Amino acid sequence: MLISICIPTYSRLEYLKQSVQSCLDQTYQNIEICVSQDPKKDGPDPDIMEWCQEQAQKLPFFTYNLNIGNLGLAGNWNECVQIASGKYMIIIGDDDILMPDFIQSLVDLLDSGHVDVAFSNQYFIDEKGQILHAYTEEANATYHRTNLPHGRISDAVSTVLNNSVPMSAALIRRDLLLQHNFDNSLNTPEFEVFLKIAVNGGIFVYHAEQLACYRVHSLAATSGGLTIDKLLRNVISIDVPAHYQKQKYEFVSSKLIPGINMSLRRGDKALALAFMNSPYYPKNKMHIRLAQAMISALPSWAIQRIL
Repeated sequence: MLISICIPTYSRLEYLKQSVQSCLDQTYQNIEICVSQDPKKDGPDPDIMEWCQEQAQKLPFFTYNLNIGNLGLAGNWNECVQIASGKYMIIIGDDDILMPDFIQSLVDLLDSGHVDVAFSNQYFIDEKGQILHAYTEEANATYHRTNLPHGRISDAVSTVLNNSVPMSAALIRRDLLLQHNFDNSLNTPEFEVFLKIAVNGGIFVYHAEQLACYRVHSLAATSGGLTIDKLLRNVISIDVPAHYQKQKYEFVSSKLIPGINMSLRRGDKALALAFMNSPYYPKNKMHIRLAQAMISALPSWAIQRIL
């Protein structure tokens, strides 16, 4: 079974080389590596373009794609879905690392039956590739992976609402990503897609070992600020069964106040007001809602100064 490892990239050649090498080191051999490059305003990074072209000439399973314009994170993810050809695919950052047994370990879980998403636990590493042990332990607890049972997930919707599924450590059926496109306005677009797959009966399996490394540093694609307001807009619109409403409320309400502030800073008062009137606004924070409503009535320059 062909597995596509897709790597969107922009301007981090040294990290990209490490990421690609981790793909080449996989014990599972039936893979393709698809690198999709976004150009800068003055054109593509020439060093990345030259290096990728060299790899494409040397390696028959290496595909290099140069986007005509800058598609952004989610747009480039969608482009990766288009150029991939495997039944399952993974999209990793050009600064992330896969352990040698990552693909084989998850393929073994795929062989257990019909599976839509297979994912593993992961390490968090710094700029130099050193494992951040304390950070890893804290983050995996935050994402509810520490005590998540190995094997088939009994409740996929709940697991996704716990934000337990990491994009950079997940094999996903490619046809599902063709069906559920990533929202180009988001820089954390995977949560919405995983939730749609789960709500529609998707089968998720989990490998409890830490088989991937997610790099934490100031140049990460999401370090410029999360588009949390737009993500919440999309998540609110997804219908979940009644017994998940409480968990959905907890996820949305915990992020709604900063989401409103972000909408106001963007100048999207309509979205901010929709959030304020949403049943997901935290019931114990109505005094903050009043303050946000007052701020929303101010001119844009004043909102920028306050928030």
